[in-house]
Amino acid sequence: MNWKKQRHSGTVRLLHWVYAPAVLALIFSGLYIHSPSRAFGFKRMDSARKTHAVAQFLLLNSYLARICYGIKDKNYKEIIPNRKTLKAIPEFLKYEFFLSEKKTKYPKYNPGQKILITSLAGLIPVQMITGMTLYFKPLQRAVKAAGGLNPVRWLHYLAALMMVSFISVHLYFTLTNSLKKLKSIFTGYA
Repeated sequence: MNWKKQRHSGTVRLLHWVYAPAVLALIFSGLYIHSPSRAFGFKRMDSARKTHAVAQFLLLNSYLARICYGIKDKNYKEIIPNRKTLKAIPEFLKYEFFLSEKKTKYPKYNPGQKILITSLAGLIPVQMITGMTLYFKPLQRAVKAAGGLNPVRWLHYLAALMMVSFISVHLYFTLTNSLKKLKSIFTGYA
């Protein structure tokens, strides 16, 4: 009998499909807010700002829900890199850079995915804090006294560029790994 193994629960898939489009909406609306261009899909600053606010709300809530779910279900252990992950990096990189044909099987996520997902999880709070500082007047006044908004704006922009890079690598790992694993984020099963 060939039973399919569940890879992602319904909650994980639901949260993934809430924050994935929210992050994309934040990136495109944020790029428009930084430097308005129709290439980002907006015609007016007002619509970009509204999209940014709604996407920010969705990301914040789905991010917090994912952390709570990870703690409750203890599946954060599958994601956060540990000593074993760090030891596996050289072999993983050899395969990824075509220096070895030996593809190691990993339980759920490979070392690159673990580091990537953990980095993204660390970048999201930076984006939220700097974004709220740029948005809310009382926080703006507090930051002005400590050096101004420009460093906060640049940190927010730099973190956004890092997120774009990480998401590109995430898509690379997703599309070059296995079709079964890619399918599992839709169906739950590999």
